[in-house]
Amino acid sequence: KNNKRNKEKAIEVITNILAAFHKKEYAKVLEYVDESAIDDLPALFECIDETLKENGFDAIDEYGVPCNFHPKYEYSQLSVYEYADHSGFTVDYEMTSNSELVDLTLQLKFLYTNSGFHIILLNVEPQ
Repeated sequence: KNNKRNKEKAIEVITNILAAFHKKEYAKVLEYVDESAIDDLPALFECIDETLKENGFDAIDEYGVPCNFHPKYEYSQLSVYEYADHSGFTVDYEMTSNSELVDLTLQLKFLYTNSGFHIILLNVEPQ
């Protein structure tokens, strides 16, 4: 039950962040997290744009866009890792553009609080 709720919350946050990425409204990302572990967010967003350009892509896909893998295989873009001490979980989301993987992984941390979650933008990292 908890895992299902965690995944739903993670998907809700990822959906909002990816929509902001898709529209290149990067500043909006901070509206969906409580804090960022990244000090230089403009540099991060520049890096995302550079990676897209280098690979001939225009924008990060929004959540739920079907992903084309070659060859076709079962693949989960979303991975949830529960902490052993039950203090929270981290989420990795493999981002796509034009339904192709772009070698960028959105990483978020969700810590349990009395009122729900404390959400931290950990990183967007090249794989």
